[in-house]
This record gives sequence, C-alpha cells and structure tokens, in this order.
Amino acid sequence: MVKDLEVRVFLIHLAAFIAGTLICAAINLWLTPHRLWFPWVLLGWGAAIATHGFALYLRKTRRRERIFLDPKARKFAVHLFAYVATVLILFYVNLTVTPKVWWFYWVALGWGAGLAAHGWCTFFKKRPKAPAPQIQQPAEAAPKEQVAKKSAAASKQRSRPAPKRKAPGTKPAKAAPKSKAAKKRSGAAPKRTSHAKRKGSR
Repeated sequence: MVKDLEVRVFLIHLAAFIAGTLICAAINLWLTPHRLWFPWVLLGWGAAIATHGFALYLRKTRRRERIFLDPKARKFAVHLFAYVATVLILFYVNLTVTPKVWWFYWVALGWGAGLAAHGWCTFFKKRPKAPAPQIQQPAEAAPKEQVAKKSAAASKQRSRPAPKRKAPGTKPAKAAPKSKAAKKRSGAAPKRTSHAKRKGSR
C-alpha cells in the first residue's frame, strides 16, 4: 500500500474519476442513447484530474529548477495549466454546440487577466524578507533544569526504604515489669543524692 498521503489522495481521486465516468456512461447509454452527454463529464473531470496530477508531479519531482523548488512558482504553474485546459475545453464546446456565437474568449480574457496578475506577483513583485526568528537559549534551558530536578527527586524517593506496615489487629508490645531489685535500685539513687546534698550543706 502507498504510504505517501498525497499520492494516496490522488489515487483515490483517479479511482473516483474512472468509476464516476463509467456510471455516467452507463446511465447515458441506457436512458438516452440517442443523445450523448457523458463525454462532457469526461472532459471536465478529466481536466481536474490532470491538474491534480500535474501539481503532484511538480511537488514530488527532484529537479532543481525554480518551478519545482519555489512553492509560489509551483502554484502559478498549476494555475496556468488549469487555465489552458479549461479554455481549450470551452473552445471545443463553443465550436461543437454553438458555432455561430463565439463566447469562449470572454472567459479566456477575464481569467487571463487574473492569471497575469498572479504571474506578476509571483515573479516580479519584491517583498521584504521576514526577520529570522531569535532563539532564546535561557528560556529553553529552564524547562530542562526543572525536568532534571524532578527526575532527581523521583530517584531519591525510590531509593528510600518503604516504611514497615503493621499487620491489622496487632497491639503494641508492653514493656516488661521491673523486678523488686530494680525498683530498690531506682529508689535508692535519689536517697544517695539527698545524702550527698546534706554533706555539702554541712
């Protein structure tokens, strides 16, 4: 399957053109075989598909001419192609349908004026160059420092041991009762201190 989106869109357009033309031809030959009108659909839609293919060719080719590299020149070339194709179709319609009244050149003149203005803006009009965008390095460095600090804090939290959780229903352990000898020792200590104080007072 084609991976390029633009080529895929063109192939879908081409498939729709073929299917639509065949359907129109079948309807024309079935309902009104004495009067053929599907060739007009073929000519009009065919000019559109040819313009689409020409624009895709200009965009995808690897040639180094300006018409292939400059987007404005490519747009003018596509515009010129569509103008020539449409004027030729209208000339054919005028010649076959109304040969006594010529009207196609009015379309050619009006559209030609617009095409000439487009060409002048593309190739001859000088426009000021836009200033190059300034890159602010400190503003870009600040987010990096913040990310580094966050990653360091996260690594510290991971390195800390998790606190031990007590099992549900367990009670804190009680201190063991003191023996009688320990109680006497603890009670004798303050007496010694009081006796020492008496000696100091004397």
